[in-house]
Amino acid sequence: MQACTCSHNAINGSSDEFYNSCEVNCHCNLLRSLCCSFGNIKQRIKMWRRNSSNVSLAQQRTNCCNPEARLRKELKYFFLNPCDKYRARKRKPYKLAIQIFKIAMITVQLIIFGQSNQHVVSFMNDNIEGLKKIVMPPNSEIFTVEELSSQIYHIRQQYEKLKNSSLGVYGYAKVDKNEGCVYNNSVQHHNLCFCLKQYRDINLKNLSFEFDSKFQNSFCTFLKPWSEKDVNNISNSIPLKNGTMFDMYYEGIITVKLLFAVKTALLVSPRNPELPECFKVATTILFDNTFHSGKVTRSLNTTFSRVECDNKIHHEWFTGRVVAVFVFDCAIVVICVISILLCCRSIWRAQRLRWSFQRFYFVKNNKKLDWWERTEFFNGWYFLIVVSDVLTIAGSISKIVNDFQWVGVLDYNACSLFLGLGCLCVWIGVLRYVGYFHQYNILVLTMKRSLPHVLRFMVCASILYLGFMFCGWVVLGPYHHKFRNPIVTSEALFSLINGDDMYMTYEEMPRGKVTPWVFSQIYLYTFISLFIYIVLSLFIAVIMETYETIKEWQANGFPPQTELQKFINSGLDQTDDGYTNADTYCCCCLYHNDHPDILIIGESDDEHLIA
Repeated sequence: MQACTCSHNAINGSSDEFYNSCEVNCHCNLLRSLCCSFGNIKQRIKMWRRNSSNVSLAQQRTNCCNPEARLRKELKYFFLNPCDKYRARKRKPYKLAIQIFKIAMITVQLIIFGQSNQHVVSFMNDNIEGLKKIVMPPNSEIFTVEELSSQIYHIRQQYEKLKNSSLGVYGYAKVDKNEGCVYNNSVQHHNLCFCLKQYRDINLKNLSFEFDSKFQNSFCTFLKPWSEKDVNNISNSIPLKNGTMFDMYYEGIITVKLLFAVKTALLVSPRNPELPECFKVATTILFDNTFHSGKVTRSLNTTFSRVECDNKIHHEWFTGRVVAVFVFDCAIVVICVISILLCCRSIWRAQRLRWSFQRFYFVKNNKKLDWWERTEFFNGWYFLIVVSDVLTIAGSISKIVNDFQWVGVLDYNACSLFLGLGCLCVWIGVLRYVGYFHQYNILVLTMKRSLPHVLRFMVCASILYLGFMFCGWVVLGPYHHKFRNPIVTSEALFSLINGDDMYMTYEEMPRGKVTPWVFSQIYLYTFISLFIYIVLSLFIAVIMETYETIKEWQANGFPPQTELQKFINSGLDQTDDGYTNADTYCCCCLYHNDHPDILIIGESDDEHLIA
């Protein structure tokens, strides 16, 4: 076997000469492998010199062999903002661009949906107001049998005249079967459905009532349509469709329902201005006598659902506008899914880094990392973006379903809720990008630093608030309409804290009952004085203290460093300090092991640190 030889001059010479000499003179596998290793070292040296000329080769070899230095570099790079990461690697922050592009698209989607939704909701509200004005009698207070009979007669009359008397586009439709009335061949669309629920018998004997609440009678039937012959023919009996008269037992009435449905059209649809959009309006008029207090209350409830117009062809709806909006909504869903995946990946990488640092910290200091130190790896902006993306996806899917729903109940409330909350979270996330500029991040830093103190303060203030709320509801509820239930009571008290409508709250308390009136004076004066002069002042003081502390930090230097920040800043060159900003974090900025200065840990090294 021929011996492997390398030139002495090549060994003492440059790395290029050594590498070439080995390629020429080596004839065995062992020495050839050694020469190739020297060649790889030469290439790595060139790459290091090109990308980080200010770092010495000795320091790089030290970092390569020192796990603590590698971990410090990795932590430093993780907490850089996108601009500093771009300076460190010259890698374009495409994830930041995705977030900015997503914000613009979501805002445009919300504007388009808001205009369309406003158009449809205004159309619904106008129809409800018109039905109340035309069908419902002007007198809303019902105390006698004659008034209740007159109300039913008026509704029969106006419903029969609705198609010709209204300025809107109306047609009669069938009531849903689940309401209790069943159509047959003899029943027309414009027959009112009459549903009655009553006690069977109530007797007054010897100044005592005798009745059994379990014995109730409920049934539904159709009323006879109103005609000109019924003018001024108002009686306590109700004419039915079969030609008979029904005598109601008025003392035992619990509820009376009149149900009908009309068909209307939105001639200029926001979805497609070229074609109309038809709706079915299911209406229920309820007369409630549940409490038998001598006064019957009434209400009108409506439900809108899409129906097919007679001349409507589905494929005509697929115009350029409809298709463009559909593609735009789908694009937003895709971008949000990508954003969720990137954020989840960043969250996972952050937890891997946290586990590595926790293990290192425990081995070095023989104690666990503090809980607040661990929260540094939980970037709240990531979770906010994930929540906003999930809400936007749900709202976009709901919007697509509503836009392409030909038949069914129309409900934009869920869609509005999801899209509105999603856009709110997205725009709150913009504060994070503004925080990259130290002149504009005072709001974010103040909220972040004062949040624990504010939460503790709010817990104590809420205890006082709930005590006043329940006390006011129980004592003043029977006498004051602003305290009639816990929700209204809370609204009234919150308005008083803000100084709204104070005088009317005092004035509207009836003076007939001396004890409740005196209590109301003491109660209101105590609550207003306590919450306005003490609680609110202390609340503002808590925030102002944090604000002044942050201003002092900005004027005199950085805030006190945590153990994590001390570890990151220890052992770093002064030239690297300009890239570190521990108060700003970037969203969806992932780190890769391809930069020899900032991060020179291979995949196996990552696993070693985590193990």
